[in-house]
Amino acid sequence: MVDELASEYRASRLQGDPTELVEVITGEEAITLRVAELTQSMRTHFWVLDQPPYLGPYSTELEETFTRDLLDRGVDIRSVYTPEALEHPGRFELITRLAQHGEQARLLPALPFRLRIMDRRVALVALIGGRHDGIAVVHPSGLLDALLELFDIYWQRAQPIVSTAPEMETLDRPSTEDLLLLGMLQAGYKDQAIARQLGTSARTVTRRIATIMCRLGLNTRFQVGAEAAKRGWI
Repeated sequence: MVDELASEYRASRLQGDPTELVEVITGEEAITLRVAELTQSMRTHFWVLDQPPYLGPYSTELEETFTRDLLDRGVDIRSVYTPEALEHPGRFELITRLAQHGEQARLLPALPFRLRIMDRRVALVALIGGRHDGIAVVHPSGLLDALLELFDIYWQRAQPIVSTAPEMETLDRPSTEDLLLLGMLQAGYKDQAIARQLGTSARTVTRRIATIMCRLGLNTRFQVGAEAAKRGWI
């Protein structure tokens, strides 16, 4: 009840004072509190352009708990990641796992900035691309409409991280770990980066890729990626 009254009060102030259509928040503590407040109120949509840097230390456990909670509440989650956003060990695997539960995850080589859109009624934008010491909170306005359109443009350009094609039953279907490897290969990861994600060595990754190529009777990594996509593996 208190949250609803606070939202109504804020909405009335925004209507009366156009300068409050955009809040500028600085300082890690203030940003953390405001982001938490907005996050807890989400009900329908959570759309993200995701790239470093992040506010505070990153944790795969916290991200999984947070995302699973939103999915359980029926929130539509769409995320566009950059390769740098998935460099943290274990995060690529986490994203593919969350995609099986309903997160729609896509990948682009680069993004202009980090963006969060909540319920299509508020957006959070980092003010300085390479730093996280200030954010803008954008409320319903022409600027918010433009950010929604911008997100849609990048969403359409991005490639799904996990295939949406029906899985084909084949006797030579790779293991779960090899499917993860193929997904990272398709996303443009180098052997060293794949090794960091899988907790192994680059030499082992190279050997496993060669084994898959041999199993499929193919000569190049490009052919492997194309064949895996054709079979609905990735």
